[in-house]
Amino acid sequence: MPHIIIEHSASLQCDLTHLTQSIHQSTIETNLFDEQTIKTRRIAFAECILGSGKLDFVHIQVHLLVGRTQAQKQILSEKLLSTLESLLPESVSLSVHPYDLDPAIYRKN
Repeated sequence: MPHIIIEHSASLQCDLTHLTQSIHQSTIETNLFDEQTIKTRRIAFAECILGSGKLDFVHIQVHLLVGRTQAQKQILSEKLLSTLESLLPESVSLSVHPYDLDPAIYRKN
């Protein structure tokens, strides 16, 4: 754990493999997780309407098992947002949101 889900507009102009690898590496660098448990994936959205005047977007969802402190989640959010800012121009809307998974209903094999 965690599951890192990078959502982005399909029209985003950047090296998407590098973006995915950079986000994965930044998650490792927080030292909040066992490297072997981090799962990172990317989803492109064919359509989006952005009210901010931005041309494209990247939103990162971080699904976590409960137990991380608010401070740890802030460190993670800030690290991932900083990575996005270093890779993408100001014309891209950027956001990061960690979510706690409910252990009563979360299942995996």
